[in-house]
Amino acid sequence: MKGISLDHIYNLRKKFTILGLTGETGSGCSEVATCLAKGFGVGAEFENPLNIYKRFKKNPIHNAFRKHRIVYNYSKVNFKPYIEIKYKHVITLFIIEYELKDLTNFINSKTIKTIFNSYGLNHNDFTKTATFNSDFIKEYKNYSEKFNSIKVSDIRENGKWSNFFKFFFNKNFQIFSNKLHENLGKNSFVHDGTYPALNYHKVIQIISNNLRKTGNPYYNDNPVANFDYIFTIVERINELIKCHRKKSNETQVVINSLKNPLEIMFFKQRYSAFYAIAVNKEKLIGEYKPKFNSADEEVINKILSEEYKGGESQEFYKQKVEECLQLSDIHINYLSKQEAFIKNKELFDWESDKNEDEERSKSSRIVKNSQPYFSWNDQILKYVSLIDHPGIIDPSPIERCMQLAYTGKHNSGCISRHVGAAITDTDFSIKAIGWNNTPTGQVPCSLRNSADLVNNSIDWDLKAFTNYERENIDFRKVLEENFNGKVKDNVGLANGRNICFCFKSLKNSISEGKNQVHTRSLHAEENAFLQLTKYGGTGIKNGVLFSTASPCELCSKKAYQLGIILIYYIDPYPGISQSHILSSGDNPIEVRLFNGAIGSAYHQLYQTIMPYKDELALLLNHEIKDMASKLQDRLKGKEDKIMELEEKIKELESKEK
Repeated sequence: MKGISLDHIYNLRKKFTILGLTGETGSGCSEVATCLAKGFGVGAEFENPLNIYKRFKKNPIHNAFRKHRIVYNYSKVNFKPYIEIKYKHVITLFIIEYELKDLTNFINSKTIKTIFNSYGLNHNDFTKTATFNSDFIKEYKNYSEKFNSIKVSDIRENGKWSNFFKFFFNKNFQIFSNKLHENLGKNSFVHDGTYPALNYHKVIQIISNNLRKTGNPYYNDNPVANFDYIFTIVERINELIKCHRKKSNETQVVINSLKNPLEIMFFKQRYSAFYAIAVNKEKLIGEYKPKFNSADEEVINKILSEEYKGGESQEFYKQKVEECLQLSDIHINYLSKQEAFIKNKELFDWESDKNEDEERSKSSRIVKNSQPYFSWNDQILKYVSLIDHPGIIDPSPIERCMQLAYTGKHNSGCISRHVGAAITDTDFSIKAIGWNNTPTGQVPCSLRNSADLVNNSIDWDLKAFTNYERENIDFRKVLEENFNGKVKDNVGLANGRNICFCFKSLKNSISEGKNQVHTRSLHAEENAFLQLTKYGGTGIKNGVLFSTASPCELCSKKAYQLGIILIYYIDPYPGISQSHILSSGDNPIEVRLFNGAIGSAYHQLYQTIMPYKDELALLLNHEIKDMASKLQDRLKGKEDKIMELEEKIKELESKEK
């Protein structure tokens, strides 16, 4: 007999999935999006597991590669192409709502010139190259008229979903959009066209910021940002997703790429089937250095730093990749096949017939035990498979330990940033978990109310504030300047929220500037180290540190002193800890960029819908019974036979009578 198909169980996942890529400029988002848009294809982009097996020769195969084989075989059948929505094509939609002269006036405006000068960019060079020939002008006018006739802003009322779908997903429109962006960056590309020049990059960034700030691509003179417009771009992306859902039974979309954290939160809150995927590349800025002189490098670092760190607290409409990485569900380490091969060759002694040396030190064994390296292609293969079929493989030890650090960070009482850390031994057994928070017995910043201190109304809770905060005149003055009038003026907007304050920020505003010493919280890594000291336990020499950020110089020195030999991190911490401390001396610490699923995605991807044994039994129509069950079945069969014979005897006896 045939088994039972389980497609109907997994169809919901296969029919609707939204992936949002995020990462710094040049991190590899475009390459990942292209891979997703191709699907498995002929499989040339992915590593055949049988080829990997051959490299081990006599050595035992690592379980991670056995998992890769399961994923590879599943993907051959199930990995279908995703539909790519490029962020830049969506920006084009907003541009063509206006006439071409509006764009040219904008790029030649005093506003753009002033911004370019502030970054050290040459405005004259840009305006010379950003020109449009007569054929393009006609094409622009044609697409502008077609798009404006759809009236996307009223699409829910006019029902022109089909028109919008045909317009945006038409190859000719996307070719036109590419021409528009190429004209803006004409004769100004670096890396053989791989990355656009900074002047083009900056103009598109300004247009995006304007849309999120005011809803208009060319208007940025309004000093006050309006939250009503923050979702201007992603709401249009959402309309495109809806168009696709109306036209197709299966909607698997990849958005390339999101760099504003509020835009990621928009999709997270709207769709349970949305996954933010961070594409990370180690030493990213170094990729640019060979192409620019020192003056250019300073400009590059300034622009990329702003993209990464974001604007001021009021500039929520700007890009902020740092926070996007913290919000991401899945992290991809952008490694090429060759880079992954070289790193694994060092780990596993590939192309060697010798068995592993029994005298290897623990520091070597921990690297051997840890997760092997996979190319970014193979990492993508793993997670699209888990999205389709949760629990098809189990998480790696690295994911498991980082998930504990990630969970721990939510205990943080810091109002600036939440960080979690976990420490394990050589076998990835958890020894301690920590998060950034005040020492036990002191009140976290998140639980204190500034009004209590400003108004001297803290008799009932003296321990919440320190003697310094209560008695230092300079500190009280800056506290009152920052909170007294503003709290009263905006009490309605607070809407019941607790108005607390960051001591470090206020202290640094009246002293020597930025100084990490003034933070009230222990760092997450520091807290984890102290848990071991406080409550006792075995040493952690040759242990592993997991951090949702990466250790600063102070925590790096502590990790070095304690004998940590491997650090996994998610979000790079600005500083010189790696080059100055971790890589120095006789016992350098290996530092690895984390890749894997984290947060709620960890549960969504690894929680099976049903036990795999039951799944196979349904698929194969086959159940392996134990001996007791077999004997019971056999006995039941005999009992049925006895009952049948007894009935016949009764029947014969009745006839004889």
